[in-house]
Amino acid sequence: MKLLFTPEALDSYNEIKSASQREADQLKDILKDLLDHPEAGKGAPQALTGALGGLWSRKYGFCRQIVYQILPEEVKIFAIGKNVLPGDLTPSSNFRQTSYSEEEYRSVLAQMAANRGKGDTPKVGIFWYSIGRDELFGVVSHPVDDYSKANASDGRITCSELHEDVWKKEFYKQKYKSDGTGLFIGPYQDKPRGRVFYHIDDDTYEVAAGKWLEQYPHVYDMILKEFNLPPERTTAKYAIHWDIGQSWR
Repeated sequence: MKLLFTPEALDSYNEIKSASQREADQLKDILKDLLDHPEAGKGAPQALTGALGGLWSRKYGFCRQIVYQILPEEVKIFAIGKNVLPGDLTPSSNFRQTSYSEEEYRSVLAQMAANRGKGDTPKVGIFWYSIGRDELFGVVSHPVDDYSKANASDGRITCSELHEDVWKKEFYKQKYKSDGTGLFIGPYQDKPRGRVFYHIDDDTYEVAAGKWLEQYPHVYDMILKEFNLPPERTTAKYAIHWDIGQSWR
């Protein structure tokens, strides 16, 4: 049997080793015992049920746990530390789903049916462009039909999301929920980016971007396709805010 860690579990393991020698020793001891007999031994091993069926947990130290999966040739560690079962991993015993009434269910289906075929509706939003991969990424888009004149500022409509906020969220997911690699590296403004606006008064669109778009003009076609924009009613606009390296500050 060999021991494998998910990226999140490995991060936790390394943090424990650097923060507390005592807890690190307790953890090493329980991991060794776990490899010798995964379903028995120290820490009161327990097979989890429900949504966590197929996983096991065992305790170590004070209020610490390990969540793992037993495979034919290996043991895979999913989570290590304090409070790893409550919240994200363990379904609450108080959690219950309620059923729609027949009238509510018909209403929900009718609402979804009304949106069928609207996937090609023009959209507003934000985006980044990866030069290395030659593709858009971090796209946030919303159909213009979701907005009204009340949402317009000086006749323009766009999404409420900001590049910096989306970047922080995606960077966090990339670092802590994935393997740490990806496109969301460094400051958000150091990658080519832009925003799509809709003019509600004359039914036209703007693609706002930095001068980088003139260096990579083919990206304009990518943007038109991504946001389903009508070419004859869309113009490309420049503003220094979206130049590479520029931001609010």
